[in-house]
Amino acid sequence: MRKVLLDLNPARSVEWIHEYLKFELEFEEYYGNNLDALYDQLTSITEDTCLGVFCPLKEDTKLSKYLEKVKKVIKDAELDNPCLCVIFGDMEENYDEE
Repeated sequence: MRKVLLDLNPARSVEWIHEYLKFELEFEEYYGNNLDALYDQLTSITEDTCLGVFCPLKEDTKLSKYLEKVKKVIKDAELDNPCLCVIFGDMEENYDEE
């Protein structure tokens, strides 16, 4: 199983986030640096992969709101890709609200 730890705490821009994800997850050069491309890449993973995702504390900033969208894309991809397992650093993020 491939294990990848993603520390998004140093994120300072949307561009940084996508460059970091591209590097850490070894996405192809043609990665589109947007949420749709992130979802496509995550759902295309065919090797059992566990992602540990650490994000900054929630703030009311534009970047924090974008990080919430990134986390939602990661969660959605996990639901659609049986090869992907995601564990968030914030325990409550690991459980559905249902």
